[in-house]
Amino acid sequence: MAGGLRNEDYVAFLDESGEDNLQVVAGVFIPARWLRSAERRWHDFIRDQLRSPSGRREVKGRDLVKGRGVALHAQTRLLAGGWPPLTAQAAGQQFYRTALQHIASIREVRILAVGMKTNRPLEVYRLWFWMAYCLLVERPKAPRPRLPLTIIDGEDAAFRGAQDLIAYRFYRNFPRCQPYVGRGSAWFVGGSAHQDSKLHPFVQMADLLAGAGRHAIAHRAPYDLWFQTHVRDHAQTLGGAGRPIDVSAHALSQLRRRAPKDACNSGWPGALLP
Repeated sequence: MAGGLRNEDYVAFLDESGEDNLQVVAGVFIPARWLRSAERRWHDFIRDQLRSPSGRREVKGRDLVKGRGVALHAQTRLLAGGWPPLTAQAAGQQFYRTALQHIASIREVRILAVGMKTNRPLEVYRLWFWMAYCLLVERPKAPRPRLPLTIIDGEDAAFRGAQDLIAYRFYRNFPRCQPYVGRGSAWFVGGSAHQDSKLHPFVQMADLLAGAGRHAIAHRAPYDLWFQTHVRDHAQTLGGAGRPIDVSAHALSQLRRRAPKDACNSGWPGALLP
């Protein structure tokens, strides 16, 4: 389905990136059956790019842009590989772009990213869930995509509360098009859990995507084209005809169609897409 989700059991990994009056939340949808292989590929990627024997290093977008943290390891790796002299900041940004391309190359991954002019990340988390659930109910009948688990970075209980709240409000606002298999306890939407980004690569991927999306929305050169070039465009170059990886615009259009006046208070009129 162009722009949507497949008939799969997905796991979503979320993180946010913010600055004054702009908050962005990005989520990585990956089929549960691809989790182990994609995680191994990420560890191999980190092992190769950062000379990490275990392949387990925390990657933060802000550190890479500013030349801190693993940017220093990226600098050592590039210099050892024959690159001309470059700063840790330049090496970190090069690694950032390469990491975005790696994410775009993971088969069947879908990305949903949205921002708002606000200083409260919770507002954007709420909007993200409204958009995500629109993707889950796009098909009028089963089989539909399923989201048994959502992993959220950090320990803010309000973000988990938003997931439960929107699942309930979505059901109340769109009773004939809701994220359940049927009335009762058979849900398409499962629960959520917190996870430290140090412990899981997909949360780190969400962090990188949220940062790139924030720069794109802010039109901040030279990072403003990274989301388009190294995520969307790169995914289209893979596997013959390529594939759409960013489902954000499609999700927003589905939400707008179901709530044209936003009577459900999702906040979609203030949505900003990378």
